[in-house]
Amino acid sequence: MKYPTSTLIISVYKDTEALNLILECVDQQTVKPTEVIISEDGDNPDMASFILHAKVKFPNLNVIHLTQEDVGWRKNRALNRAVVAAKSNYLIFIDGDCLPYSTFIENHLLLSQENTILAGRRIEFNESLSHEIRRKTIHFHDLTNHYFRNLPTLLKFKTRHLEEMFYINAKNPLSKLLRRKVNFLLGCNWSCYKNDLLKINGFDENFIAPTYGEDTDVAMRLKGIGIEVKSCRYSANLVHLYHKKNFNQEQAHTNYLIHNKSADNKQYVCLNGIKKITVKKFPHSS
Repeated sequence: MKYPTSTLIISVYKDTEALNLILECVDQQTVKPTEVIISEDGDNPDMASFILHAKVKFPNLNVIHLTQEDVGWRKNRALNRAVVAAKSNYLIFIDGDCLPYSTFIENHLLLSQENTILAGRRIEFNESLSHEIRRKTIHFHDLTNHYFRNLPTLLKFKTRHLEEMFYINAKNPLSKLLRRKVNFLLGCNWSCYKNDLLKINGFDENFIAPTYGEDTDVAMRLKGIGIEVKSCRYSANLVHLYHKKNFNQEQAHTNYLIHNKSADNKQYVCLNGIKKITVKKFPHSS
């Protein structure tokens, strides 16, 4: 089967240890992405040094590193820069604390369609199991390749969304029956054609904190122009490593208001996206 060219976009911030594990997973993909863009919301010297070594360690991966000044949360700006830089037709988005199964890229590409977003899910490892994975005292691929054999271990570590670890290849006729209809995205596991994302001017940079901007808002605007959301559940699987969350209720509410304003006004093409669009205001006639 001929796959579209693909860019894997990984959003990162300082966590080189997790990124190393991710790149190890990407290097073992059954179908490798055409390029891997490390989209850093910052300009950390340790990250720059790590990626220089990673390019040597993973010669089969076409790794591109994009940085920007670290002046607070500007993930959407970093993502827009990655979208513009991407040379491939198809874009796959994950976060820098998520480990993809070895069949992750293949299944996103198998299910890819124009005018369609693919929405995946994630398995949540707790702090203890994430620590073991980071230290490699438990190997990630052993857990994912032998799901039923390792079920007692996963239960012992109180793995959340354990059912999402079940895997079935997208080519299997049963996979369509198992996938449920979805209406929302998780920013850590989704994909679409680049041209479809450009139709809505990418990510809205008015969002300056996590929640809404990197997934919910994008899904709303894509659906608003007629793009369909489809599930890649059980086929494009990945695991989220534990980290402490800095949730700010006030910022989340601000994001909620920004998102709702766009939805209410049917503003599907964001003004502060890849392109900066100025809306001319005409004076009232007297």
